[in-house]
Amino acid sequence: MLRPALLVLAFSCALASASYGQQPSSTSPPPAASPAAPGQQGNAAEEKTTPPASNIPANEPVITLKGACAPKNGSAPQGCVNSLTREQFEKLTDALQPADRPVPPEMRRRFANEYAKLLVMADAAREMGLENDPKVKEIFTVVRNQVLAQALNQHLMEQYAHPTDQEVQQYYDKNQKKYYEVTLQRIIIPMSQNNPDKPNKTAEEQKAFADKIRSRWVAGEDPAKLEKEAMEYAGMTSSTPDVNVGARRPGSLPEAHEGVFDLKAGDISQVYSDPSAFYIYKVVSARQVPLSEVKTSIEQAIQRQNYNDKLEQIRAGVTPELNDTYFGPEPPPSAAPGRPGMPGRPFPGGPGAPPHAGPGATPPPPSTPAPTQNPGSSPK
Repeated sequence: MLRPALLVLAFSCALASASYGQQPSSTSPPPAASPAAPGQQGNAAEEKTTPPASNIPANEPVITLKGACAPKNGSAPQGCVNSLTREQFEKLTDALQPADRPVPPEMRRRFANEYAKLLVMADAAREMGLENDPKVKEIFTVVRNQVLAQALNQHLMEQYAHPTDQEVQQYYDKNQKKYYEVTLQRIIIPMSQNNPDKPNKTAEEQKAFADKIRSRWVAGEDPAKLEKEAMEYAGMTSSTPDVNVGARRPGSLPEAHEGVFDLKAGDISQVYSDPSAFYIYKVVSARQVPLSEVKTSIEQAIQRQNYNDKLEQIRAGVTPELNDTYFGPEPPPSAAPGRPGMPGRPFPGGPGAPPHAGPGATPPPPSTPAPTQNPGSSPK
């Protein structure tokens, strides 16, 4: 019984999830309509004759269940619904969907069809007395608590959706190092490949070659030429990597290479290494990114932090204790299964991410800077 009941809940979440993926329209005006091409006039005429939803009176039925609610034993079944007005339908969709994410017309119709089927099935279940089934009542309790937990999620996300300018400025001042940006060039010197026609190079020989490449770069030689020479030295036949890395900020390079952000424009780094290659960087230019360019990402970081802090405060008041004799010992963290659909996951983040999700959709994990590479892989 549990799975069908949760599928019903998932159905109502589907509306929010589908329209949540819709990006808000840009502020630029829509392009002017082009004249209908031959053979398309019928479609254009059909679009013109379709009235907008706002033309429908609030008390006019928009869903009618034909054949439902036929009298039984002289009266209609308890809880029977044979129609839903525009006002009732929009009250329902507004409860499922954030106000700034209007339901697209095609999704609205699909939802109406599915909801009508749901009403028919629910009335049939009531007629059979299934709402009083002890198992169904237990499921009602689980679903009610899940909806309440999701409502808490939504409430907290809306509560912290708009940090003040003062909060943004304070965050920027406290984390200025995060917004130091350098434009980089990089030479990658792969470890030599085994070649039966040539003797293997020792680790000391390869390090000496990397140091020599660095010295030549400091002396002003072309990095693209040096990169090509490094690939040939390593016996690599693949295409030569582009030496231009572009703009980077702290957290976007392997952790061992973060010292690059302490350099000034024109400086060339020490030789970094991992099991697969040596790396040398040059700071072409450096700047402190102004607040105006990072305000949106800072607002999202503050939203995420405030949300998580409040959630931790709520959770700290209660510590669940499970009976290990009944449930078994706690599994290692790496082996613990995920908990999709449970509330309290980190607040959504990353540039452009909306600060809320539809009912039933828990916030996704926050976006992170470019990942550091594992040993043996070359940084991108």
